[in-house]
Amino acid sequence: MKVTNSDRVVFPEDGITKGDVVAYYELVGDRMLPFIEGRALTVERFPQGIATKGFMQKNAPDHYPEDLIGRHGVPKEDGGTTVYPVVDSVEGITYFANLGVITFHVPPVRIADELHADWAIWDLDPPPGRVDLVREAAVAMRSILDDHAIPTLPLASGSKGYHLRARLQGNLTVDAVARIARGTAALAAAAHEDLMTLAFRKVDRGDRVFVDWLRNAPRSTSVAPWSLRPNSGAPVAAPLSWEELGSVDPDGVRLQTSETRLDLDPWVNLKPIDLSPAVETVERSLEQAGIDLEPFDRFRS
Repeated sequence: MKVTNSDRVVFPEDGITKGDVVAYYELVGDRMLPFIEGRALTVERFPQGIATKGFMQKNAPDHYPEDLIGRHGVPKEDGGTTVYPVVDSVEGITYFANLGVITFHVPPVRIADELHADWAIWDLDPPPGRVDLVREAAVAMRSILDDHAIPTLPLASGSKGYHLRARLQGNLTVDAVARIARGTAALAAAAHEDLMTLAFRKVDRGDRVFVDWLRNAPRSTSVAPWSLRPNSGAPVAAPLSWEELGSVDPDGVRLQTSETRLDLDPWVNLKPIDLSPAVETVERSLEQAGIDLEPFDRFRS
């Protein structure tokens, strides 16, 4: 693909150009594709580089080439339709990179079956500068999830915190997975009330890590693994092993160092799990802990 304006500096503090960004996505495209193919994408574009305000894009214009960018229409609650872009090839990824896309955001469902989630995500968001807290929270959250037979792996988000992800067989509805994610988050916050919280307002969190379970809600999105983030240093949302959690910061993997991680990727051939047993075990744990979850509909708006 011909890269337009390849010498345009996209990350000014690092001298990283648009050509470098496209080359990065060509490099990691095969590893990234399984996380984004067949999904309704939301992309974050910075056509003039990250020093200029970017924008989020959900609609696929008519001029996008149909052989590279698919379409998926979703009715809006207030009328009309959002026509999301869909990518099923590395060429589609690099096409977007050439349009100034820095970050790809994906939902926990594929367009082939939007009623059932094939990923569960816990997004751990710490107070500014408290990597120590988010590491501690990740270990504590992992323990709660392991107690309910939910194996996860950490993702260095490329931003402030870590995501814990579980690949699913896709036999539970999005709402059921969201309730499990929310229930385990509530159990973790109750067991570690000085460390974690479910408070949505930052003013209510204090010096605690926010466990964002809403990444699992219908139409929600989270950063795609291997995606770049629009921050100084060109950090990458990088798959990690649990052994690396203590040595790799949330934004510790960068575009310039990412190639070496392709051979270290612990998520290759990650097997999907059956989350069905957790439906009962999480509800039982919530009852024993005296935790009554609010109606899920409250969080849909």
